[in-house]
Amino acid sequence: MKDVYVSLPKPGNTRAMIAVSVVARAMKEMNKVAIVRCVWRQRHANVVIGVLTPNLSDKENIVGFFCLCFLYFISVYLY
Repeated sequence: MKDVYVSLPKPGNTRAMIAVSVVARAMKEMNKVAIVRCVWRQRHANVVIGVLTPNLSDKENIVGFFCLCFLYFISVYLY
């Protein structure tokens, strides 16, 4: 996988931190990932498909977060 992006809640936004952590923990406990369709406003002209994976820390002061890995298909490179 070429590009990996980390999705974190805004620093200081407690409600967002809790929401992201709860969803990440639930996905991790169920051993699930999300297949997402992503449209960037800048730097990417096309729609991309990716996998959103939950990441948790054993440390108490670090919230859960997500990693987004793009899935590239051969058709992307043909045109």
